[in-house]
Amino acid sequence: MGLKPIIGHPAFDGVTDWGGAAVDPVRGIMTVNTMEMPFKLWLMRRDDPRVAKLMRQKQGGENAMQAQLQTQYNTPYVAVVKAWVGIFGAPCVAPPWGHLTAVDLATRRIMWRQVLGTARDTGLFGSHLGIPLKTGVPNLGGSIITAGGLAFIGATTDQYLRAYDLRTGEVVWKARLPAGAQATPMTYRGRDGRQYVVITAGGHGALGTRYGDYTMAFALPRT
Repeated sequence: MGLKPIIGHPAFDGVTDWGGAAVDPVRGIMTVNTMEMPFKLWLMRRDDPRVAKLMRQKQGGENAMQAQLQTQYNTPYVAVVKAWVGIFGAPCVAPPWGHLTAVDLATRRIMWRQVLGTARDTGLFGSHLGIPLKTGVPNLGGSIITAGGLAFIGATTDQYLRAYDLRTGEVVWKARLPAGAQATPMTYRGRDGRQYVVITAGGHGALGTRYGDYTMAFALPRT
């Protein structure tokens, strides 16, 4: 990487991220969410006046479309990473831009691969009108698998918590959240004997999701 931008794909937020994968040891199935988001990457000298401007932008709140600085300690440079998007704000690669995939660990084959997330809250292609186009979206946060055979995941920019049938990949339930849920869900059994799924929805600056201060619990139906 030098002073001229290069294209990194996958890059800064590419393929899998910190959310990681979930494994069902009984069924031998793994679920993992991925994203396809190209970035431009380059170096800038610390004394470049544009660096100070980027620092002010960062202090004012990061957004996925803004350039972000990465400190290069003991060098005269900073690294710059910026999502490679077009004039309409869409990534410069064809959609879908996010998937949830289930893998059979015995055969190492993909069981199903579903587009993860819609453009509902990104403003792309008329989605600001409430049209939930199934484009797949950048996503941060992992999935969990329950003993009943469901995979739960938030992570997406359209602020949903979804439940997938582990065998088929069908979305069997979803709930719209008041803020971005860039987090991994958890599950537990309550004193009432019911199973609950909990997720924190706090938003994420780099993905541009709505900020909030929520921890929400959903109860699975009684059996």
